[in-house]
Amino acid sequence: MNVQQYCSRLLITIALLSNFQQSIYAQHSVDSLIILSENRSTSVRSFTEDGERFISLKDLSTFLSLQYYENAVLQKCELRFDSTVLKFTAENVFVVQTNFSTKRSTVHQLPVNVLLHNGLYFSPAEQTLAIINSLISTPVSISAVVKETHPLTAVPHVMGFDIEERKNGFLLRIHLTSKVTDASRTLQVGEWMYVTLPGAVGDTIKLDTTFTSGILKRIQPIQTETTLQLSLQIRGKVATSEIVQDQTSNDLLLTLIPEEVEQKMKESEDSLRRAQALERLRRETASAIAKQKNKWKLDVIVLDPGHGGKDPGTIGVIGTREKDITLGIALKLGRLIERYMSGVKVVYTRKTDRFVELYRRGQIANESEGKLFISIHCNSAERKPSSANGFEIYLLRPGKTEDAIRIAEKENAVVQLENDYEDRYQNLTEENFIILTMAQSAYMKQSERFAELLEETMSAEMEAQRTPVKQAGFYVLVGASMPNVLVETGYLSNPKEEKFLRSPSGQQKIAEAILKAIQRFKIEYEK
Repeated sequence: MNVQQYCSRLLITIALLSNFQQSIYAQHSVDSLIILSENRSTSVRSFTEDGERFISLKDLSTFLSLQYYENAVLQKCELRFDSTVLKFTAENVFVVQTNFSTKRSTVHQLPVNVLLHNGLYFSPAEQTLAIINSLISTPVSISAVVKETHPLTAVPHVMGFDIEERKNGFLLRIHLTSKVTDASRTLQVGEWMYVTLPGAVGDTIKLDTTFTSGILKRIQPIQTETTLQLSLQIRGKVATSEIVQDQTSNDLLLTLIPEEVEQKMKESEDSLRRAQALERLRRETASAIAKQKNKWKLDVIVLDPGHGGKDPGTIGVIGTREKDITLGIALKLGRLIERYMSGVKVVYTRKTDRFVELYRRGQIANESEGKLFISIHCNSAERKPSSANGFEIYLLRPGKTEDAIRIAEKENAVVQLENDYEDRYQNLTEENFIILTMAQSAYMKQSERFAELLEETMSAEMEAQRTPVKQAGFYVLVGASMPNVLVETGYLSNPKEEKFLRSPSGQQKIAEAILKAIQRFKIEYEK
């Protein structure tokens, strides 16, 4: 390599060169980031936030000739290579790499979240290029930044459609990567109605959709240089239609009211009530979408250290109190979550040595809108000392084995320390308990999956014999309306395990094992 070639190579690794101003509306300003690969170079959209340089994933995929897909509802995008796909999620630090042939996945952790601005996904440049360079033969490098100050904009892409039948008509949702201005629709002519989206683009083959039932027969897109037209083939007659911008996303909403529905509305409502019905339809749809997004985001974890205050829990062979062990593990686990799981909030049912009623623990979890509830306890055999050992994980269901029933009765006995406990729990018969667990069936699948992951990681990390997930009627799990488990971390009646449980290193090891299970569960939960 001669001097000239060496100097040319050095240009590839030049540090990012520029600062740029933020507008008075706190929008990001865009730089054109120059990237190189062999003899090719291009500019991609980029910006800096809090000292971190971000790069447009869409522009990067175009430069590398990769297949690129977006899901506007889930706020995810994919970069597809020959044998691998990388999945990025807005407001998430994890990148999932999946091999097409083996179906095996690897998780990469970015230093900060992927950002979504005006329909474009931006990822930390340095770490993203490092991941991509491990998958391609010719590396991509950053060369320089060309200063620009125009606001970040994106061409609106139509990603797909959803249609929903309501009591008072139909709602067609047009998913877009960024907002469209001046969208319009025509009145129905014969079987057809036309929606015009100025400046928008879309895959006309992919978007050409046929419907076997409902008010629509077909959506046929037509792309021109300046607009994307959606030709809607209608079943029957549409009496009223309206197209509006969704207030919580980039999507457009088209309401379609058939003639027969309009006639029924005229018979029962005046024009004001019809307008209210249309507005209610829009609000309900927007609210449902917003709730659905938040539902599948594991952003609040509730940690419940068992016992506390006047309730010491079980007592070990040398006097170790269960309440001290559970609090120590919970606090260590909370600190690990805050350190390694960006964007996840930790809520404790108690952070000090105080008594908290069982019913109140579930209330705390629900009031904080928790997405996962973990109740931490220590086990004990009836006789001390004993050789019984190992951890156990429980789900909320009526107990099947004598041991499970005994352990649940031991943990539930704390209610006798509560004021007015007889009135509060007198109706919690076995029959009523079954009804309560049925009410939690919406979360049972997630509870079972987290319990499986927790059992796997604790067995591996603590080198313990694997034990099947069990079920029992723990009162503390009844009120938590979210995926929930109770973990008995070990036996205080076993002198060896008591020594391990009371040691800071032992508590830290248990907390780290639980953290790994939570991290794996979060990836699956948010897919």
